[in-house]
Amino acid sequence: MFVRHAKELCPQLVIVPYNFEAYEEVADQFYDILHRHCRKVQAVSCDEAFLDVSDLSDVEPEFLASTIRREIMETTGCSASAGIGGTMLIARLATRVAKPAGQFHISAEKVAEFLDKLPVGTLPGVGSVLKEKLEKQNIQTCGQLRLISKDSLQKDFGVKTGEMLWSYSRGLDLRSVTAVQESKSIGAEVNWGVRFSDQRDIQHFLQCLCKEVSLRLQGCDMIGRTFTLKIKKRKKDAEEPAKYMGCGDCDNLSRSITVPAATDDTEVLQRISKKLFGSFCLDVKEIRGVGLQVSKLDSADPSNKGSRTLTSWLSTAAASVQTEKDNVFAAEVMESSDRKRHDTDGGVSRLLESNSAEPSVQSGDTNSSLPPMCHLDMEVLENLPRELLSELDGTYGGKLFELIEKKQGKRKINSGSPHVSLDGTAGIKESKSLSVKIHGLSTSGEKEYEVPYVPHPSIARTSNERTIEMTDWMPSSLSQVDVSVLQELPEELRADVLGAFPVHRRRQQSSSDAPVEACKKQDEEPIDRKTAENEIGSSSSSLWFGNPPLWTEKFKVSGNCTLEKFSEIYFKVPQSLPTLSSVLQYAISEVWSFCDASADDLDKAVYDVCELLKQYIKLKVEGDIEEIYLCFRLLKRLAARSQLFLQVYEILSPFIQALISEHYGGSLSIP
Repeated sequence: MFVRHAKELCPQLVIVPYNFEAYEEVADQFYDILHRHCRKVQAVSCDEAFLDVSDLSDVEPEFLASTIRREIMETTGCSASAGIGGTMLIARLATRVAKPAGQFHISAEKVAEFLDKLPVGTLPGVGSVLKEKLEKQNIQTCGQLRLISKDSLQKDFGVKTGEMLWSYSRGLDLRSVTAVQESKSIGAEVNWGVRFSDQRDIQHFLQCLCKEVSLRLQGCDMIGRTFTLKIKKRKKDAEEPAKYMGCGDCDNLSRSITVPAATDDTEVLQRISKKLFGSFCLDVKEIRGVGLQVSKLDSADPSNKGSRTLTSWLSTAAASVQTEKDNVFAAEVMESSDRKRHDTDGGVSRLLESNSAEPSVQSGDTNSSLPPMCHLDMEVLENLPRELLSELDGTYGGKLFELIEKKQGKRKINSGSPHVSLDGTAGIKESKSLSVKIHGLSTSGEKEYEVPYVPHPSIARTSNERTIEMTDWMPSSLSQVDVSVLQELPEELRADVLGAFPVHRRRQQSSSDAPVEACKKQDEEPIDRKTAENEIGSSSSSLWFGNPPLWTEKFKVSGNCTLEKFSEIYFKVPQSLPTLSSVLQYAISEVWSFCDASADDLDKAVYDVCELLKQYIKLKVEGDIEEIYLCFRLLKRLAARSQLFLQVYEILSPFIQALISEHYGGSLSIP
């Protein structure tokens, strides 16, 4: 009953204020008494607990309960009730009978008799909804519930709920009293007084919520990997809540994400919560509750983490592979010396260890024979990354580039794979082969393969030899990196990853950071296009030049209400230089505010928005394909709500697919 209603019924009602200090003092005294009489105490709340006294065989449970109740009354001045039973379930049910200020014991012989007439609604875990379902099946007491088989209960109410009903109706409870309970999750949730007017309000609220959750994690000395954002959204046509500023009738929504490294960092939590909230696409005015929960917890103690930075992992892996390569190389040099001494003419048999540095031969039953070069698809080869193509060329003994040049009729690819003879002289192109006998784990015997013989340098290695470096383990460009994972990494680890990129790869990061930088890059490295109408001019004429970009002012003074609204949305996005995806995401929540335009105005708006998106796509296609993908996912959502964006989506779909095919040799899959 709310206070307002209570005062209506009783105008003389006196409301006593909270006294949290007194509550804390009494709770401490309460638990001090419990711990003096029992070793195993499981706290339920500030004034409720379970005690396991099975090891106190010399004391009667009823006498012990009376003693504890008396001491609580003498120390705190508060009365206490006690329930005694063989399980936690029976003890809790007995406590309900003992209230107020009494005690009740249900022995093992009396459990069945006690449960026969017990209403099912009094069982722990049976709420109003489950009780109503049971009553529809004419099940009102535990005695009636015992007549139903476990299979039937699990079929009607689910596996876990059916198991719980079947066990509790028989007084069975497998739980045991645990003195120390590990936290499964840590979080914070607010569902009273939650009212937002715009995006700035919710973003500020999320920042404060993340700070609170981070403090709670640090207070418990824990870090977590799974983050769940919970949202209470006001139901459609829901009435005002009975409680002032309460949440009322709501739909409960949630989104979760799991990151590779556990953390309690406030900034990481803020980035994650911002990303999760963006996936809801909600009108902020409909939100009535927000919560953030962190699970998959681990100790924050560095001695228990056993964690290393990504750089150390890469360095260790690269060093390990390099060591294996050195061992194989040393074995080959020794065999070469032995071959020169004995002047043998036959094939050389030797044992090779399978490792990632020598991909042309692998041990075991795997078929390691390379396909003939005549069976290779030239179109696929020409579109492979240069590093992978160089590796394949080395596998085929340097003949792959020659084959591609012959097919093209002119030299388009400069070979980068070195060929060094055994005695250190380069340039020998005689065809050699090596008969290798591989001793695998299979019992079927040994297999022989003819593989191209690629000679290795002498012990004094030349500078042209390709060594395995840490950068060989990194993606060839930032477009191959999962940006969401990169952003969720701690700042130090993210810096290690970005620092591990070579200079020519790091340059791609700056080109994809902002449309302005992309415009500058376009001036330096112009891109040829098949059609002149899709060409972007110099950076000064680009709609995305400047901060804010030129298109915002152009749309603002266009006289078209739709374009003016789109320009306003740009400045509402809480970023210093918003991306197009963030603008489109914000537009989803305000698509209802776009005014209905005439046919001419609609055509103009469609044309201008298409031109805006075309220029943005061309700026991003080489360095940030993930941004393009996100833009078109959001554009597809807008197309379902707006005639304007539907036409834009239909016009741009062929354009983007053609551009992706031109740059990547494939198509962009948009579900």
